[in-house]
This record gives sequence, structure tokens and C-alpha cells, in this order.
Amino acid sequence: MKLFNHRKLYDKDSLSINDIGDNPMDFFKKWFKDAEESDEIIESNAMTVSTSDNNNFPSSRVVLLKEIRDISLIFFTNYQSKKGLAINDNPKICASFYWAPLERQVIFKGIAKKTSEKYSDIYFKSRPFTSQVGAIVSDQSKIISNYDELLDRHDKFLEKNKNSNLKRPAHWGGIEIFVHEIEFWQGRENRLHNRVISNLINDKWEHNLLSP
Repeated sequence: MKLFNHRKLYDKDSLSINDIGDNPMDFFKKWFKDAEESDEIIESNAMTVSTSDNNNFPSSRVVLLKEIRDISLIFFTNYQSKKGLAINDNPKICASFYWAPLERQVIFKGIAKKTSEKYSDIYFKSRPFTSQVGAIVSDQSKIISNYDELLDRHDKFLEKNKNSNLKRPAHWGGIEIFVHEIEFWQGRENRLHNRVISNLINDKWEHNLLSP
């Protein structure tokens, strides 16, 4: 199935290196707010996280960003999942956002570390009860014989613990990506897209233009 005829004209906005400012994380927050306010974007905080396992095979999946800090991004996962184990073996990580309606992409590179247990506890308690149950009963990334088995395990746990104050499982919690590189991409006409890359060097951000 050839897709040669799939074409799109990018002409909604432009990006200058001068737009970034001293702190590219602040500029990212501006773009993120634009995505949040767009009626065409369902989940502005959906980001693709890419890791490499101990055989150097990359894997990518979509997770939900839960906090933007001064130089870091935070999401939550099962530490025993495929991505959790990969991060444990190789903490170098890439995270990206693609907001098609805005013709924008942002790519982060950094080092991933577990958040504190206290922080993970606070977020776990903030989740809906059924989401807490899901985190407990699902052995994320493990092979299951059938889906009904998982549903049965979920329903039994829910019935037994429906009035309980659930405790966060030790194998589930936050991952904080400490960012050292950010690339901003704005689609432009004739595929001459705007690209600005920011690198954190000796605690100072340096910006450069990239050819599309």
C-alpha cells in the first residue's frame, strides 16, 4: 500500500529562535497551553516515550504527562512494565509531543529517575478508585491467557476492597525525566519547517537552528 499521495500543506504558524527566550521549558508551557485550548486536540498531555532495553532495542508508547517542572517532566507507570524495566537498565529517554492541529512537535531527551515514594503516594491517592484498582491488579506488559481473566481478577478485587483505602503498590509510581535537550518543530510551507534545538550546558540553555 503506497502512500505517495498523502500530502499536507503546513501554513498555520512560524517559529523563530528568538521566540524561545531564556528558558525553553517556559516556551514549552506556552505551546502546551495552546494545545490545551485547542478544540481539536483531545489529550494535549499525551506524549510518546521511547526507551531502549538491555539488548538496545528501542520501544515507543504513549503515556500521559502529569506535571511540568522547571527542568523535568513527570509521568506514572508500573516499574515492572516493559518501559519500567527498560528505564531501570538504561535511564536515557526520549519523550515527544505531536499536536497535528497546530502543526507542532516537541522532542525531549533526558535522564529518567523514579520520583519519591511520597510524591507517588500523593498522586496515587488523587486517582479515581477504579484507576487505583487497575494499577494494583494489572501486571503491566505481562502475557495473559485471555482478557476475561483480567476482568475477573479486577471485579473480585473491587468487590472485596470496595470500601477500602487502597495503598499504592511499591511497583507503581512516578518517573521524572530530567531534560537536557528540547527540539521545537513548527510546520512550514514547502517542507521548509522551523526547527529550534535547545541544549542545557553547564546549567545554561543554548539555542540553535536546525535545517528541516
